[in-house]
Amino acid sequence: MTPYELRFEIFKQAQSLADQEFHTTWQSVDRKKETDPSVEYPSYPSYENIEKLAEKINTFVSCK
Repeated sequence: MTPYELRFEIFKQAQSLADQEFHTTWQSVDRKKETDPSVEYPSYPSYENIEKLAEKINTFVSCK
């Protein structure tokens, strides 16, 4: 794999993790909505949030 492909794989992993967290939080809020209608649904992760997560993953993977 080229460095570009590796970075893209890290980005895809970060997007997957952010997506899983979003759906988990959304389901939790959906259950809470039944008793407390004031609870707000989460917003979908932005590109910036995914990018920050990818940077964290890259830092972890790149540690020596």
